[in-house]
This record gives sequence, C-alpha cells and structure tokens, in this order.
Amino acid sequence: CPCVTSVSLTTQVLEQATAHHLRQIYLRFLDMTDCYALEDEGLQTLTLHCTQLQHLYLRRCVRIGDAGVQAIGINCPYIKELSISDCRKVTDYGVCALSKIGDNLRYLSVAKCDKVSDVGVIQLAKNCRKLRYLNVRGCEAVSDDAMDVLARNCTKLKSLDIGKCDVTDEGLQVLSHNCSQLKKLSLKSCDAITDDGVKCIAKKCRHLEQLNIQDCHLTVDAYRAVKRYCKKCFIEHTNPGFY
Repeated sequence: CPCVTSVSLTTQVLEQATAHHLRQIYLRFLDMTDCYALEDEGLQTLTLHCTQLQHLYLRRCVRIGDAGVQAIGINCPYIKELSISDCRKVTDYGVCALSKIGDNLRYLSVAKCDKVSDVGVIQLAKNCRKLRYLNVRGCEAVSDDAMDVLARNCTKLKSLDIGKCDVTDEGLQVLSHNCSQLKKLSLKSCDAITDDGVKCIAKKCRHLEQLNIQDCHLTVDAYRAVKRYCKKCFIEHTNPGFY
C-alpha cells in the first residue's frame, strides 16, 4: 500500500519486525501511543524506512531511550510534531539529538521525561527556533536558565507547559518579555513562583486563553491581574478564594 500516509497503532503490542511491514509506505503520520513492546532497535529500523514522517507520537512507549530518539533526529528531518511523553529512559542526550531537526520541529512533548534538564532544552531552543508548542511538565531539572534561552530564541511560542519545573519569577519575566504570543501556559505545581511572576505574564502576554496555576502559592492579586489584562483567559486553579 504505497499510498498510505497515516497509520495508528495505539494500544497494540508491536514486535520488532513492525518496520519491515512499513518500509514501502511513505508515512507522514504515525501514532504508536502505548506500544509498550517497541524498543530502540525497532524505532531505529522504522525511522530508516519512514524518512518522510511529519507527525510521530510515541507516548508511553516506555522502552524507548536515547538511541531510538537519536534515530528520529538523524533519519526524520521533516518531523513537525513529536511526542515522547512518559518515555522516562530519554535523557538530555536524546533531546540534543532531536535538535538536529531544526526549524521544521514545531511541536514537542517530553512531559514526565524526568532525566531531561536545562542542557537538553537549551540545545533544543538554540536549534529549533520555530517551536510553537513545548511540554516539559515534570522535568524538575528544567529551570530559569532554560527559560532564558527558550524565550530569547523561540519567540513565537503559543503553548508552554512547565508544570513542576524549577522555574521562578525570573524565568516568567523573561518569558513575558519575549513570548508575548503565548496562548496557553501551565505553571501547575511550580512552587517557586509568586504573584509578581504571574502579574508580569498577565501584563505582557495578553493573548493568553488558558492558564493553569493549580497548586501554586499565589494570592487573589495574581488572579485579578490575569482577569484584568487577559480578558478571554480561562484560569485553572485550586484556590477557592479566587472565585
């Protein structure tokens, strides 16, 4: 079936031979979410024969590590959207390899890849300047240092999830000054941020449509600032005093 361009294999358990059956297909879209049996070797083979991929989803493919992710960066230069969320074996080495994709990469989720730190995000931001969506939720070693480089290089960001990252008001300030087009921002469980950081975001990022401040130590002043400056913003929070 050489004309097939989209395949979904979600929830199925794949054998390593899967790529053999795909080698003559010019795939653009491949969803392998929850394919628990997929390992680096299988992903390497797949990327060698599916070099035209643009959308690849490997959520919760728990056996995938840096070697498999590196193969994506080398063999799939047209990738626009990639999710490797919950692939906890992936480290900065894998993310740095993905940065080779360059400006084609617009969407990346490494949520809960807790071995990813500032090192990987900084390299990504330097090489993939047209990123529109980035999810690093649960990457607790991602801090203000990464936010500084990300904000200065990826100024067209529309959606950013830094939930449970080590980001402070300083990181939010640089984001607000450089990423004014943000529409979605999640700060869930960012313990170090205060009202000042959120107020800065509210004043500079007036296109915000969705803000998650659940489990943050904020007062009603921060809530009011968002409501004042971001008229259409839906705020997710856990503070009963904000109503």
